[in-house]
Amino acid sequence: MALVDETSNRGKPVLDKWSEIEARLSRIIVDQVMANPEGQSPGFDSVEVVRGCRVIKCDDQYSLHFLTKAIGEIQNSWDGLRLKLIPASEIPRRPRARIWIPNMEFEANQSIPVLQAHNRAVPMADWSIIKAEAPQKHNVSFLLQITEESLEPLQKVENRLRFGIRKAQLKIFRSANPEEEQDEVDGTSELLTGMQLNDAEPAEANQ
Repeated sequence: MALVDETSNRGKPVLDKWSEIEARLSRIIVDQVMANPEGQSPGFDSVEVVRGCRVIKCDDQYSLHFLTKAIGEIQNSWDGLRLKLIPASEIPRRPRARIWIPNMEFEANQSIPVLQAHNRAVPMADWSIIKAEAPQKHNVSFLLQITEESLEPLQKVENRLRFGIRKAQLKIFRSANPEEEQDEVDGTSELLTGMQLNDAEPAEANQ
């Protein structure tokens, strides 16, 4: 299952609060295990992030039901955030873009803040770097996850963003093809491997 903000259907608000959410959920799970040391224990793995959403693998049906109940207990604990579980297969596919910038010596994670500072009319708060690609002689390119709300502002500037002394060109991918699918950091299909979920479970998890 993927944990998103119900009001926006995005994963970033959850990621921003993840340390607090994880602590609250872990407390609920630990209390359950310690209260019933001989009983059935729920099992989870929540290390994966796919398309900007935190994914929680459930060991079995019991764990899924336990997680659904636990999310219900804490879903309104943060102002401006309402937690919601969705099947990992339903994580929204965000548009992606490739950008070419001068081959400068700085960390990859600096590129989006620099772009935002140069281009304040384009919303980039939810942008993320999928990967930094091999540098060329004069350029370095990044594959980015961007957002639907940034597409119109990008169109107004012809998909060219100020960066230093140049305007950097973006190539936007609206639909994935097999070659571009390889650019995903983590494939949702891999995350679903081994999950014991049937068609009825997603509806139950969203109640």
